[in-house]
Amino acid sequence: MVINEPVLLIRLLIGHVASDFLLQSRRMVGQKEERVWKSPLLYIHSGIYAAVLFIASAQWAQWAWLIPLFFVTHTLIDAWKAAKGNRTLTFLSDQLAHLAVLIVALFLLSGWTDSSLVGGVAQAWTSPRFLISVLGYIVVLWPVGRLMSVLTEPFRRQLAEEKSRGLETAGLWIGCLERLFLLSFVLVDYLPGIALLLGLKSLFRFGEIKDPTNRKETEYILIGTLLSFGFALATGMAVKAVLNTLP
Repeated sequence: MVINEPVLLIRLLIGHVASDFLLQSRRMVGQKEERVWKSPLLYIHSGIYAAVLFIASAQWAQWAWLIPLFFVTHTLIDAWKAAKGNRTLTFLSDQLAHLAVLIVALFLLSGWTDSSLVGGVAQAWTSPRFLISVLGYIVVLWPVGRLMSVLTEPFRRQLAEEKSRGLETAGLWIGCLERLFLLSFVLVDYLPGIALLLGLKSLFRFGEIKDPTNRKETEYILIGTLLSFGFALATGMAVKAVLNTLP
């Protein structure tokens, strides 16, 4: 039987989200974190997960290995997550591990050599357009972030003696996210999104900007915003210029 890989992957993802989030109660999560391997709810949840994924896959003839695959891998991954605790990195690693299992199951069902997804990934990895776009996102996050840190260091020293009123790493996250959004808007030619993002940031910062006693902080925010926007726009236009030269 010919398997429609995109449809099967979507069904598996729906089954994963439904069973790992909608069908998992806070009691299950709490008991797993408290007792880990000794938690009966760990195995009950894994059984529910395996059953839902099997139903979503609709590959009835493959039950002998498909159900054990989902049950065992989900138990191992969830037990590891419970032992590590509820952290952002742990959660992301947990979900990436589940996604990897789904992809492995998809390839086993469709055949590695005949998989159109494998061919698509291989084609993307050899595509200059894809690689240049990925390079643009990497540049706008890390090298640009480091450059902005160096450029704004003198201003941060002036603010160091003043009492901090914000979250410790909030500025870093805000800068990374706005540059990601800006680069994406430029690459897809959605210019109104740039104006919307600038307007939203100005709106949320209005309370600080209008207060004359926060002049240093206001000027620092404006400098950081203009640098972040400028570098993101310049990177986006450079990437687009290179992409336009490709066939």
